[in-house]
Amino acid sequence: MTKMTMLKFALFVLLYCLFAYVVTAKPYTAFDVKVSGKGQPIIFIPGATCSGDKWNETLARYRGKYQCHVLTLAGYAGVAPLSKAPYLSEIKHQIEDYITSNRLENVIIVGHSIGGVIGMWMAAENIVKLGKVVIVDAMPFFAQAQNPAAADTFSEAMAKGMLERYNAMDDKTLLAQQKMTAKFMCLDSTKWELIANWGLMSDKKTMAYTMTEMLGMDLRKKIASIACPVLVLAAYNPVPEYPGFTKEMVSQTFREQYKNCSKCILHVADGGCKHFIMYDASKWFYSELDNFFN
Repeated sequence: MTKMTMLKFALFVLLYCLFAYVVTAKPYTAFDVKVSGKGQPIIFIPGATCSGDKWNETLARYRGKYQCHVLTLAGYAGVAPLSKAPYLSEIKHQIEDYITSNRLENVIIVGHSIGGVIGMWMAAENIVKLGKVVIVDAMPFFAQAQNPAAADTFSEAMAKGMLERYNAMDDKTLLAQQKMTAKFMCLDSTKWELIANWGLMSDKKTMAYTMTEMLGMDLRKKIASIACPVLVLAAYNPVPEYPGFTKEMVSQTFREQYKNCSKCILHVADGGCKHFIMYDASKWFYSELDNFFN
């Protein structure tokens, strides 16, 4: 084979590979993803309205040993929304397809809030075999923990009502509302502006419907079928005006929610930690992940 023939053959192979990649590459409308690092894959799923950038500090710690796939879900933090509801089931389906199509094996899911619910749901249905799951401050049936009479069905009326309230807000009002939410859910004041702006950039219908879908979802029985190890991390911050709100109370609430999951291990923060555990108690959070991953 002459040098010219070899060159043409090499060019043909290169063009074929590029063409094959373009043809077979699958678009994912349910999330944006950034991949970095090498090793066992970890998929990081953020909570409602949040960008995948919420995992930046966590990513810096783990991408040296793991292949990190950081998602931002459709409709959150500036990512284009899905065209129609239901949203969470479509997000779950596309993440499962992403794992299968990319031939990811022994995947670790780390999900916060709604992201934790999605990871829990995936583990319970076992459509794709997961290696481990970390659920950060999420429950199988959150609405029931707040209201024992809560219905385990999606309420279109509730979603529409929430959407109407969002639509009634201009950007200034919405940003102020999101800042209040950030302060309620995070002790680290340096993160309030960031969290609030993610909310401001989010699609209002997605915000209303994903939250309502989660509130109407009861996975308490389904989690009995989880086969992989699961670490549940719960936030706790004492509230002086509510002395009955103790770490034991939080532990009991979570234990009751997860009682059907034999593979679930629950650890509750000692204090000084709200919903955004990765910000408020990063040292404890990383220690828990380190021990669980190894």
